[in-house]
Amino acid sequence: MVQSKRIVQALKGVLKERRVSYDQVARHLDLSLSSVKRLFSTGGFTLERIEAICDLAGVDILELARQAEAQRLEVASLTQDQERELIGDPALLLVAICALNRWRFGRIVQHYQLSEPRLIQLLARLDRMGLIELLPGNRIKLRVARNFAWLPGGPIHRYFVDHVQSAFLSGRFEPDRDLHRFAWGMLSAESATVLREKMVELMETFDDLTRGDEVRPSQEGRTAGSCLLVALRQWEPAGFRAMRRTESIA
Repeated sequence: MVQSKRIVQALKGVLKERRVSYDQVARHLDLSLSSVKRLFSTGGFTLERIEAICDLAGVDILELARQAEAQRLEVASLTQDQERELIGDPALLLVAICALNRWRFGRIVQHYQLSEPRLIQLLARLDRMGLIELLPGNRIKLRVARNFAWLPGGPIHRYFVDHVQSAFLSGRFEPDRDLHRFAWGMLSAESATVLREKMVELMETFDDLTRGDEVRPSQEGRTAGSCLLVALRQWEPAGFRAMRRTESIA
């Protein structure tokens, strides 16, 4: 079985670049769509299936391996200390978010109250952290992997929970532009697993769309800061829990 995360991530990247859908992969492998999604989620591919998908996408398996090796040199996450450094300086955190969203130097200066020398200093710090590479002409090259993520439960996550989440959820959601739904129900462990996989797909779609909008010249200046909060937790409202029979309270 081929279980390298980098190989699977490189394969996902190739499929997206070549506009090959999971439906096409499923038909090519004579598998169900759910089986293909599960393979990409678990990474449990055989070498034969990897080769078959490469054939479908029109890419050499050696090229896929080279792309996977290139991803090895990219940053998948920061350290605890690096995340603390970001939240310790709001300007640095702002510039990091802009860089991750592929904003160019001039756009950051135009949009925020940062002088060019100050912005260069902040970008140099992000360069030393390995998040970006600051190139001649103040060009910004991202050095993060496709699956880059903040540390689960880390400083950035705690910062969001403590300082951003309540303001985000308490604000007004415009019906024709935003969406806010809350659902509570009973889920088995198997169903929760399926739902988590769907949530991961949704986050990947969000990442793909933001990445696409920021690299298309036609969309520059037309995008707006958007936040997608996805959460699933085994939880019961305190008022419901208080009405349980004593022997059923875990």
